[in-house]
Amino acid sequence: MNDDETVVEAYDDGHRIVREERNRPDAYHFDGPDGRIASFEIPQAARLYADLYALTGGFDEAQTGRRGVPPLIVGADEEIRMTYLTVRLSVTYAARAFDVDESVVRDAVDEIHARGSELRSQADGNG
Repeated sequence: MNDDETVVEAYDDGHRIVREERNRPDAYHFDGPDGRIASFEIPQAARLYADLYALTGGFDEAQTGRRGVPPLIVGADEEIRMTYLTVRLSVTYAARAFDVDESVVRDAVDEIHARGSELRSQADGNG
């Protein structure tokens, strides 16, 4: 970790969210034991990505430019798929992809965040 980086959240499985202070807007990275996994402009997106990662048991985005969405996400429930598209693209994009109102996508995102928080709570022995 560099001097301009601060751990925002650390998880029991060795993953963490790191804030990188920059001259332009700060970046928030989701890191694993083997290094950086994904980067975001806002901390909420990094946390939501961490929730997705925990709920799916981890997924690989390598070469998803060709595939579009990681296979593990494609095979997951609709809330996971909506949330992934929201994190990577936008609420509007996810709503159009699923032909639903944006409020449906926001509800799915809220549910995934709650499920991720519950999963971490159980892993910490608090649930």
